[in-house]
Amino acid sequence: MAARGRFAFVLVLAAACASGSAVAVAVAAPHRSAARTLYIDGDSLSVGTGWYLSTYLPGWTFRGTVAVSRHAYQGVSAVEERAREGLLEPVVVVDLGTNDDPSAVSRFRDYVREVVRVAGPSRCVVWSTINRPPYSGVSYSGYNDVLAVLDARYRNLHVFDWAGLAKAHPEWFGPDGVHPTMAGYKARAAGLARVIKSCASSSS
Repeated sequence: MAARGRFAFVLVLAAACASGSAVAVAVAAPHRSAARTLYIDGDSLSVGTGWYLSTYLPGWTFRGTVAVSRHAYQGVSAVEERAREGLLEPVVVVDLGTNDDPSAVSRFRDYVREVVRVAGPSRCVVWSTINRPPYSGVSYSGYNDVLAVLDARYRNLHVFDWAGLAKAHPEWFGPDGVHPTMAGYKARAAGLARVIKSCASSSS
């Protein structure tokens, strides 16, 4: 992506971080290919990852919505609406679940299935595993198990194992155990970009 595109992407993510409200992302790359267009729906981790993601996906066009404390159901609704309007991009990246109730595993499973269903076989979906300490004594391993099972079941679902990468690098995290350092966000962006490229290749 050209420097101007990277700068614009950073600006919208900075706005999301500063306001705490949902901010739509729309950054077009020069001479873009339709297959290199993605929709991303995410929370504060997407905000941080977004500072570096375009570096690892040069020539890609980014669209979507990111917001601090965003929940999975909000992302599902946005994907459904975009699909109804005939606007859903070839690659759908979902970076949600960290702000949801980890005891609601069945509901989370329904959310993932719905996004995969709406995307259909002509698109691919990337969903990140959850890295967060237990909430009210409940681990997020149930969510990650759901993603592992559905990843094996659906050809158009590709899971980015952020939880595994984070576990291998505890030095990236501060007291909250959720938001990484700059080095962690860079590594997260690089890892997510690899899965996005693999996802796009498999569906083309």
